Amino acid sequence: MKGIAIFLAIIVGGYFFVMKVVDESKSYEDNSVAENGHASYYRKKVENRDKKYHKEDSLGQTVINCAGLTLEDKKGIWLRSPLKEEMISKFPNFGLMKMFVEARIEDADLRKIVLKQVNNVQDKIATGVINNNNDAKYKLGLLE
Repeated sequence: MKGIAIFLAIIVGGYFFVMKVVDESKSYEDNSVAENGHASYYRKKVENRDKKYHKEDSLGQTVINCAGLTLEDKKGIWLRSPLKEEMISKFPNFGLMKMFVEARIEDADLRKIVLKQVNNVQDKIATGVINNNNDAKYKLGLLE
């Protein structure tokens, strides 16, 4: 009886170990794909309700177009979008972040709001109101 319990413990432990390794390798694969900017990464990460607002442009980059929605709906789509995280990953290069927003957000209203947030964070860093990278990244992820 003791042998069976040990055997089961080894099997269960092995199962969890293998699942952990597979999960980590899948996570690594997703991250490496994101770094390459591969469009399929976005197809996996975009929530189902937001997929129709994300599309590939002629360069193969994922862009957002929220035409015809309310401003609040547009903000929600941006806040859930993996493009937001990609923009934040370009911090502290504000010029690159602004170019990213100009190129990847096709909706003029949403683009204006996101650029305003980027400019606000840049100004707060310049004036010393924000002096921590984590705080700046957090603020970049918000739409005020």
